[in-house]
Amino acid sequence: MSVASPLTFFLSSIGIFYSVMVPVLLLLLLALILLASASTPGAKAGQVTRAAFHYIMQGIGIILMTVGAIPTLTSVLGGPPYPGRVYMSLLWVFLVGGALFLWNEQCTQKIEHASLTVVHVLFVTTVKTIGYVVALFSGLVLLIQTALGQYPAHWWVSPVVLLLYGILLFWSARESEIGDHSFQSAPLHASHKTVKKAKKRNGWFGFRLFGKRA
Repeated sequence: MSVASPLTFFLSSIGIFYSVMVPVLLLLLLALILLASASTPGAKAGQVTRAAFHYIMQGIGIILMTVGAIPTLTSVLGGPPYPGRVYMSLLWVFLVGGALFLWNEQCTQKIEHASLTVVHVLFVTTVKTIGYVVALFSGLVLLIQTALGQYPAHWWVSPVVLLLYGILLFWSARESEIGDHSFQSAPLHASHKTVKKAKKRNGWFGFRLFGKRA
């Protein structure tokens, strides 16, 4: 019996519906960002729009990486197996998403800080919230399944993968939040000792998924 590809969702009627609604929601989000950034001293509408575009593209990159990684991990750990061509398609989706994310992340480094602050805060907070919610509900599913004593074959695969994915999103957003100067209460002329302490909190070897803000 053949197994349906996880990419067929985008060709279904529901996928087409979302392909229409998502651009509309993105335009509404852009309008919200512009209104919120208008109160930031030194922010420029053109730069804010550019920053919003790059962060939205980063979000799309994260979605593509998720679409490519989650079904693959679930299948490898015990889920339904896919044909080789499906695995190759998922790999391409993941690679394109990663390249899209990294390219736009580098583009945000060239935008002035005043125009970037509000957009960056909204993006990191959104990713952090999504990671928290995904990890919370995945953990609840594991607890409920354990309490009910119902253990279908490979029942733990999807919840565990989503739990780890949610923790990764939450941790990456939190590391970016801690290392971002816009979240620091210290003045700009902080001593060298304070800067060294901030570097120690930047995570493993200074790695953060969302980069370092100027």
